[in-house]
Parts: sequence; C-alpha cells; structure tokens
Amino acid sequence: MSKIIALAILTFKEGIRDRALMGIFIIALSMLLATILFTGLFGHELGKVLVDLNLSTIAFAGLLLTFFVNINLMAKDIDKRTIYCVLSKPISRTEYMLGKYAGLMLIVFTALFFLLVFSTGIMCFVKSFYSKIYFKDFSWFCYFQAYLYEILMFAVLNSVVIFFSSISTSSFLTLLFSLATYIAGQTIEEVMEFLKKEALGQQISEINQWIVDIAQYIFPNFSAFDIKILASHGKLMTLSHTTALLTYSIVYTTLLLFLASLIFNKREIN
Repeated sequence: MSKIIALAILTFKEGIRDRALMGIFIIALSMLLATILFTGLFGHELGKVLVDLNLSTIAFAGLLLTFFVNINLMAKDIDKRTIYCVLSKPISRTEYMLGKYAGLMLIVFTALFFLLVFSTGIMCFVKSFYSKIYFKDFSWFCYFQAYLYEILMFAVLNSVVIFFSSISTSSFLTLLFSLATYIAGQTIEEVMEFLKKEALGQQISEINQWIVDIAQYIFPNFSAFDIKILASHGKLMTLSHTTALLTYSIVYTTLLLFLASLIFNKREIN
C-alpha cells in the first residue's frame, strides 16, 4: 500500500506541473466568472441556470483534465522510458497501475474541489444580489450531491483511461478509445429509450436487440451520473439510489483496473 501511495503522490506532483493543467484551470475559472453575467439574462429561471452552468463547467473541466492531462501522464512514462526506472524498483506492475490510477484521481479531485469552492463563492455572490424568489428551488444538498455524482463518474472514466493505456502505447489511441467509450456511455440510455419507443407496435430485429443488450452491459452508463437538471430543480436523489450508483462505480472501476492489471502484466514494454 505504501508503494501505491508513493506512486500516486509522484503522479500527482508530475500532473500539477503540467502546463495544460494551468490552462484548463484558467479556462474553467473564466467560465465560472462568466456565469455571473449570463445568469442575469434568464429572468425567473436564474437560479436553475446558475446551478446548471456551474455544474456543467466543473464537469467540462474534469473531462479536459482526464483527456488532455491524465492520458498524457500515462503515455509519458513509456515515451520517456521513466517506466523502466519505476519497475526496476521493488514494485509490481499491478501496484504501478493502481498507483497511477490513484494519482490521476487525486489530480481530478483536487482540481474539481477547488473549482467547487470557487463556484460556491459565485453562487453565494449571485444569491446576495437577487431576490430569494429566483432561488426557491435551490438546495445546497442537491448541488453538492450532483458534484459527488460527477466525482463518481470521473472515477469510472479514469479507470477506462487506465484500461486503454494498458493496451495501447499511443496516447492518441488511448484518447480516441476513451472518448468513444465516454460518448457511448452518455448515449446508451437514450438509445435504449429510442428502441423501446420504436418497438411499440412492431418487431425489433434480433440483431439490433442483441447488439444494444451487449453494449448496455459493456459500456459504463455515464448518463446515470448526470443529475445537473435535477439539482437545478432542487430534487435530491434518494439514499438508495446514491448507494446503488456508488456500488456500480466501485464494481465497474474495480473490474476495469483488474483487467488492466492482467493485460499490463503480460505486456512487453519496448
């Protein structure tokens, strides 16, 4: 465990020195500040729009971090041959993968936590300028719950990055596969709903049903973690739903990290 923690801290220190991280952080802060101007244009929907824009900005920053910082951190070890120095130490490849994953998640959590604090300040600032009637549906519990759901989503997404990094030596292919998985995970639920509507009154082909059923179990359901609209309307998810989603996130992440470890242990590093 100490080796995993040490590698996670090393990955975190390497990540915060990345110039791209600072650029993403500045973009996210600028977008959060811009919400002060934009929300005033939406009248009675001001409170709902403010919540949605702030949560969307935090999620967007997390995606940029995952796809343009974390993926490069995984590929950099092989490109610069630093992985040989790490694996020459008394550390297994499984510990290496777990340490890198913990480091990537530490980067995402730290960055998004600072953005959450900043967005909370913006929320308080905007609320002080407008009547409470604009925020009648607002709830801090819902807001922070939506943030927690986003963290769970990034826990799964970064395990996807680790999985594809264990297969490919190219950061571009890892980015391509991870992005495709994210898009599929965001749309799989909508595809299922569409097919159900299309199937009313007519027979859906077995091949299409078979493909969608397999895709539903293979791709993570990222849309289940998106509760920004519910949070903007002050609707709190039940404890049972949160527990179920937490369990889903843990199981899916554990499975992907296990498969990544198996693949990486058998892989020849050139």
